Amino acid sequence: MRAPIRRRAAALATAGLAAATIAALAPAASAAVHPTVVETVPVTVDGSNQSGWWNPLTVVGDTTYFAYNVPAGTNRHQVHLAARSADGEWTSGCLRFATGACADYLNDNGHNQPSIAIDGAGDIHVFASMHHEDWNYFRSATPGDVTSLVEVSEEMPDQGATVSYPITSVGPDGDVWLMVRTGPDAQARRDGVLYRYDLDARTWARETLIASATNFSVYPDDLTVDESGQVHVLWEWHKWAAGPYRHLGSYAVWNPDTKSFHDVAGDALPTPIRPTTPGPVVFQPFTADESMDSTTPAFQTAKMAVQDGALQGITYRYSAAGSTLFDLKWAAWDGSAWNRETLIDSASLGAGVDTIAAMDATAFGSKTRAYGVVSVKEGTGLRSQVVMFEQAKGRTGWAVEAIGAPMTGQQRLRAATGPAGMDVLYLSAPATPGGGTLRYAEIPRSGEKRAGGSLADIVTALRDAQ
Repeated sequence: MRAPIRRRAAALATAGLAAATIAALAPAASAAVHPTVVETVPVTVDGSNQSGWWNPLTVVGDTTYFAYNVPAGTNRHQVHLAARSADGEWTSGCLRFATGACADYLNDNGHNQPSIAIDGAGDIHVFASMHHEDWNYFRSATPGDVTSLVEVSEEMPDQGATVSYPITSVGPDGDVWLMVRTGPDAQARRDGVLYRYDLDARTWARETLIASATNFSVYPDDLTVDESGQVHVLWEWHKWAAGPYRHLGSYAVWNPDTKSFHDVAGDALPTPIRPTTPGPVVFQPFTADESMDSTTPAFQTAKMAVQDGALQGITYRYSAAGSTLFDLKWAAWDGSAWNRETLIDSASLGAGVDTIAAMDATAFGSKTRAYGVVSVKEGTGLRSQVVMFEQAKGRTGWAVEAIGAPMTGQQRLRAATGPAGMDVLYLSAPATPGGGTLRYAEIPRSGEKRAGGSLADIVTALRDAQ
C-alpha cells in the first residue's frame, strides 16, 4: 500500500523540469531569497477556476496532482485532473459520468470549484461543482490514474443534502476527511459537517457536526489532519442564509478517538460549536462597529499551518471599519491568548492596492510561511502578484518576496510542503488574456535573506509591469 502524502506533508521530487519550465525571478528590488522555479501547466483553465476555500492540489511520492476547471461552452466548465511526474511530464483526464461523457457544470465563481484527496491505497477522490446542491463525487477506478475518474455520488451519506465548499485532507492511516457546509434552510441554519472515508471498509460516513446555530451559516476555510490523526478545522460565520462578508474566524480540533472537540488551549468544547461558545475558539473577534451581517469590518477566507500536531498560525483577510480594502493578517496562539498582526496593510501601499481572497500557510523546520496575493488597479481591471512571507521561530518580523511573474487579473493559490521543506504551489490566473493560465511552482526552504527587499518594492514593481 502506498502511504498517502497530505497537503501539509507532501513529497516532492527534485526532478528536472519539462521544456515548458520557465525561471520566474522576483522583481529585482524585492531581493528574492529562494531559487524559485515556476512552470506553466500545458492547459487552459476556465474563468471560473478561482476560489478561496478549495483544495485542488495534492502530492503523492514524486507525483503532483492538480484539479482545475476548463471551458465547456457558454458559462459552463468541465473539471479535469492533471498529474505531473518526476520528469515534468503532465497527464490529464476529465471527471466522467456513467455514460462516459465528461461531466460539465454551470460556472459559479467561488463556489463550483474542485477539491481532491488521495487515500492510502492511491485512489483519487474528487468533489466538484457543488453550491447548495446534492453530491458531485468522483473516484478513480485505477489508483493514481487521472484518466479513470468516474462518478460515485450515490456512495455518499446524507443523500439529498444541499452541499457547498468541500475541503479535503488525508490522515496518517490513509483515511480521507471531508469538511463541507450543508443547508437545513427549513431550520434557518447552514451547518459545518465532517465526513470520513474509511479506507479499510471503502465507505463514507458522517463523523460529526462541527458547528451549527439557528440563524447562522458556517463557511468552511481549511482542514488538516496531523501526524497523530487529530483533525484541525477552520471556519467563519455569517448571518443566515448567506453573504460574501463573514465574521468570527474560528478554529478547533477534533479527536477521532474520543469523538470530541477541543480548543487551541486544549480545553473541551461542546458539539456542535456555536458563535457564542466560550473559550478561545474565535481567533478574530468582532471589532468596532462589526456585526454578523456587516460588510465592514469583515472577515474573508483563512488558511492554517500545522506542524508536529501544533497550530503554528492562521493567515486570513480582514477589512477594518470604514474600509473597503482587505488586509492580509496573521493570528498565532502564544499559550494564553491570540496574537494578531498585519502582513499586508493595503491602504499603506498606495492608491489602487488591495489583496485577493487567495492565501495559504505552511510550516517546516524552523520556518513558517504565509502566502497571499496583492493587486493593483490597471484601468478597469487589475494586475496581481503572489507574495510569500517567511518567519523564523524565535524571531520577530517577516521576510517577504515575490513568487512568479505579475499576472493580469486575480490569482488564486494553494500550497503543499514536502519532507525536505520544499513548498509546491498551485497558481491559477483565470483572467490571463488568450486563456486562463495554471502554473506550478517549487519553493525550497534553502536560501538566506538578503538586504533590500520590501513589500513596497514588490508593489512598485507590480505597477511598473503594467
